[in-house]
Amino acid sequence: MSSKKSTRGQVPAVVDILGFRMAAGEYQEGEVLPVEQDLADSLEVGRNALREAVKVLSGKGLISTAPRSGTKVRPRGEWNMLDPDVLRWHADPDIATEKFMLDLIEMRGIIEPKAAELAAVRATKEDVATILSAYDTMAGSGEDRQARLEADILFHSAILKASHNEVLNHFKYAIAAYLKAHFRRGGSVSDEADQKDLERHRQIAWAIAAGKVKSAYSLTVEMLNSNHSHFSKDE
Repeated sequence: MSSKKSTRGQVPAVVDILGFRMAAGEYQEGEVLPVEQDLADSLEVGRNALREAVKVLSGKGLISTAPRSGTKVRPRGEWNMLDPDVLRWHADPDIATEKFMLDLIEMRGIIEPKAAELAAVRATKEDVATILSAYDTMAGSGEDRQARLEADILFHSAILKASHNEVLNHFKYAIAAYLKAHFRRGGSVSDEADQKDLERHRQIAWAIAAGKVKSAYSLTVEMLNSNHSHFSKDE
C-alpha cells in the first residue's frame, strides 16, 4: 500500500519535470527519450511512476510510445496547447518565447471581444457582481502586484464564464497563462498607462453590466490593442 502511495505522489512531479523539458526544447520533436530504467534512475523515481507520467504526457499529446521505437516526442503541432499544464510550462519566464506570447495575444484578440459581447447579453446578476468585484480588487490592489494579477485573471475569467459558452469558457487557462507570463517577464508600465488600463477594465465591466453589447466589444478590442502595443515596447 505504501508503495502505491509513493508512486502516486511521484507522478505529478515527473510529469512536470518532463513537461518543462519538452516545452523548453531540451527534448526535441521526434527525439526518443532515454530508455525507461535510465530515465527513471536519472529522475530518482520508480519505473511505475515513470510509466504513469508517460501516460499523462501522452494524453496531453506531447509524446507517443510504440514497441521497439520507444517513447518519442511528438511534433509540437500535435500538442494540446490549451491543456492547463502545457500552457503553464510554456508560460514559465525561462521558457516563454516571443512567438508563444504573440500567439496568445492573437488568440485573445479573437476570443475576448466576442466573449465580452456575449456577456453583455447573457450575464446574470451573479456574473456581473463577480466581474465588478474583480475590478474593485484590481483598483484597490495598490503596490501589491500579485493581488493585481490574481484579480486581473479573475476579471477576464469571469467575463468568459458570463458568456455562458462552455467552449469559450475553457480559454480562461490560455488567458491566465498569458497574464502570468507577462507578469513574470517583468514588463514595465508607466503610472499613466496603468491608470488607463484600469479605466478600460472599469468601462468594460460597466458596459457588460448595462448590457451595452457594442461598447463591451469595442472597449475590449481597444484594451487588447493597447496591451499588444505595451508588449511590443517591452520586447
